[in-house]
Amino acid sequence: MSRKGENIYLRKDGRWEGRYIQGRKPDGRPKFVSIYGKQYKEVKRQLILIKSKLCQKETTLIVYGNGSFEDWVEYWLEMTIRPHIKLSTYAGYRRNIERHLYPYLGKNELKKISSEQIQTMIDQLQMNLAASTLRGICRLLRSILHSAWCKGLISSNPYRDIRVPKAPKKTPRVLTQQEQKKLEKHLLQKENNVEYLLSLYTGLRVGEICGLCWEDIDFENQLLHVQKTVQRVAFHRGKKRTQLISGSPKSQTSMREIPLPAFLLTILKKRKEKNSCSQTAPVFPGRKKGYRDPRIMQKRISTICHSLGIHGIHMHTLRHTFATRCLEKGIGYEVLCELLGHSSPQITLRYYAHCTPQTKRDSVNRLCPCI
Repeated sequence: MSRKGENIYLRKDGRWEGRYIQGRKPDGRPKFVSIYGKQYKEVKRQLILIKSKLCQKETTLIVYGNGSFEDWVEYWLEMTIRPHIKLSTYAGYRRNIERHLYPYLGKNELKKISSEQIQTMIDQLQMNLAASTLRGICRLLRSILHSAWCKGLISSNPYRDIRVPKAPKKTPRVLTQQEQKKLEKHLLQKENNVEYLLSLYTGLRVGEICGLCWEDIDFENQLLHVQKTVQRVAFHRGKKRTQLISGSPKSQTSMREIPLPAFLLTILKKRKEKNSCSQTAPVFPGRKKGYRDPRIMQKRISTICHSLGIHGIHMHTLRHTFATRCLEKGIGYEVLCELLGHSSPQITLRYYAHCTPQTKRDSVNRLCPCI
C-alpha cells in the first residue's frame, strides 16, 4: 500500500519504491520510472529533487504550489541552500528540521500554515529546549517561509508577530589565574599535553587544533597559520550516523596568522623531531594517524581538570581564558579580534566585555580617598 497521495510503495522485499512520470508514450499514456531505497524518506527526497529537475519553468510553483511544508523544505534545503553552505551547517539544518519542524508542521499544507500554529509550536518547544537553540530554529523557520513567500508559494509570510524567548546573557567560564597556574603546571609535565597549552596561548578553537598540520607551523617566523578545522558531523537519515570531516574554518576571518610564544615553539620542535613527521601530517594525530576527534580532546581536558579539582571546564574555556588574559594585559579589542578570528571587534566586545573577579578587585583597590 502506498502513502496517501503519493506514488511511493513498500515492496515485499522491504524496500520502498517511488514512481514518477518521465514523459508520454506514443499513445499518450504516461511513462513511469521507478526509484528504490531502504527508507521512505530517502525515496521521497529523491522524488522531490527529480520532479524539480524535470520542470523547466516555474519549477517550485509547479511542484510545490499545492504541496506540504515538508515538500517545500526538502526543495529549499537540497536545491537552494545546500550548494552554498558548509557540510556541518547543512547537517545542523537537517537535524533541526527533522527533529523539531517536521513533527509540528511537516504534513501541513504550506499555504495553510498560520501564525497561531507557529506560536503553538514555539511555546511547546520552549519547554524542552534552551532559549539559544530555540532562537536558531526560529531563524531557520523564518528563512524557509520567507523564501516560500518570495517564490509566490504563499500570499503572506505567517512568521509575523511571533514571540520568541530571549536568550539569557551568559558570562563565559574563565580560569582564574590560580586555576590556570595549577593546570599549566600539570600540562607541562607531559609532552602530549601541548595541544591544551596551545589553546591557552593562542585561543584556537578545538576543531582548529585538531586540523593543524606541520606545514601550518612556520618555525622560522614563529607563526601559526589557521587554514582548516575538523568537526564530527551528525546526519539524521534513518539510523543515526556521524562523520569526522575537515574543511575550511568557521568563517573567512578565521583563516589567520597567530604569533607563537617561544616556549611553545620549543616544545613543538621537539615533538616534530621525535616523531619524524611529514609536513602534511597532523600535529596532533588521532586513530590511524588521521585527524584527532574534537570530542576526544573535550573529554580529556574535562578529565584532567576534574582530577585537579577544577570544575566546569571544556575546550572553549581555554579560548575564553586566552581572550581574558589578553584584555587583562592591555591588548586592544582590534588586535584580539584578529587573534580570535572574529569578523569584527564588535563581536569580540560583545563576548568579552566582562570583568573577572580579579579585575574588579584590582580596580577597586586603585580607588583612593578624596581627602
